[in-house]
Amino acid sequence: MKSSVGEGRPGAEGILRGGALPPGVVPTPRIRGVGLLTGWGDGLAALSAARPEAATGLVTVPTPALAGERFRRATRECLLAVAAVRAAAADGGLDAAELGGGGTGILYVSATGYAAANRAFLQDESSTTLHFPYTSPSAVPGEVTIEFGIRGPYVNLMGGGTAALQGLWYAARWLADGIADRVILLAVEAVHEVRDLFARARRLYAGPLIEGAACLVLAPGGGEPLRWASTAASGPRRPAAVASVLDAVLGDRAPRIVASGVSARGAGGAEALALARRGLDVPRTPFSGLGEALACGPLVGLAQAQALDGGGPCLLTAAWRNDYGAMLWAAGGGHRPPPKSA
Repeated sequence: MKSSVGEGRPGAEGILRGGALPPGVVPTPRIRGVGLLTGWGDGLAALSAARPEAATGLVTVPTPALAGERFRRATRECLLAVAAVRAAAADGGLDAAELGGGGTGILYVSATGYAAANRAFLQDESSTTLHFPYTSPSAVPGEVTIEFGIRGPYVNLMGGGTAALQGLWYAARWLADGIADRVILLAVEAVHEVRDLFARARRLYAGPLIEGAACLVLAPGGGEPLRWASTAASGPRRPAAVASVLDAVLGDRAPRIVASGVSARGAGGAEALALARRGLDVPRTPFSGLGEALACGPLVGLAQAQALDGGGPCLLTAAWRNDYGAMLWAAGGGHRPPPKSA
C-alpha cells in the first residue's frame, strides 16, 4: 500500500509522492474568491436549482463566448478557464492588476485535459483552433497567464479529485513558504468532445459526469494547520487503507460537514463505515449527490461547505482509480466576501 501524508503540526514532515517536504506549520489558506461554471449556470447559487435526476449521463457546460481575436483560436478548456478565473477575481473583489505579476501562482488540475485537445488535433482538420497534442494542459494556464499578466510559478496536476486535493496542499505550501502571495487553483473538465472515451472507461468514475470549471483564489491564512493524506489501495485492502487515511487526517478532530467525492461503488462504503466507527454523522454538501465532477469536485465541495457552514472545519474526500485522498480544511480558512465599496 503506497501512501502520502501532509501534516501541518509543528515538527511533522509532509510527504508528497516523489519527494519530501521540509517540516513546518502549513496554515489553512484563506479563500479569497470562488469562480464556478457548470451546466446549471454560473456560481454556487446555480447549484441550488440542480436536481440529481436531471444529471443523467453527462451534464454539459456552455462554452463561454469571450471577445477578442486571441480567444477565437483558443480551446474550449482555455475559454472555460479564463471565464472561471474572471468570475473568481470578481467574487473576491480583485482586479487584473492585483492578480498580475510574479506574486501569483497557478495550479491547474484536470482528469480530461489531454483527451479533448488530442482528439481534435488528430481528427478535426478543418478547425482553426490551436491544439497542442500531449502538452495541451499547458495551454490552459498559458491563456490565464496571458490574460492577467501572471508571471509566478505554475504546476499541472493530471488526475481526478485526488489530484485536486494535492493541488490544495501545494497551494498551501506555496503560500506558507512565500513562493507565492496568492494562488489560483483551477480545475477544468471538458468531456463532451470525448464522451465515448469516458463511456468506455466507466470503471474510473460513478454516476453522471458533470462538465465545468472551478477556480479558487487562495491567500495566506491564519487558520489551523491543514492536513492531507492519500493512499493507493484496491480490493480487500481498501477499507483498511481508507480508515488509515481518515485517522491520519482527522486525529482527534471532528469536521462539521463532509464534501465527499467518493461513490458507494468505489471507496464510499469504506469511508462511510470509517466515519461511523468514529461516531461521526455529519451532513454532506448537496453537490456530492449530483454526479461526478472529477477534479472540479473537491473545489466545488469546499466552496459549498464553507458557504453552508460559515468557515468551520470540513472534511474533503476524493477517489480516482485506486487512489483515495482526504483533507481536513480547518477553521479559519473560509471564504471572505469582497470588501464593500464606500
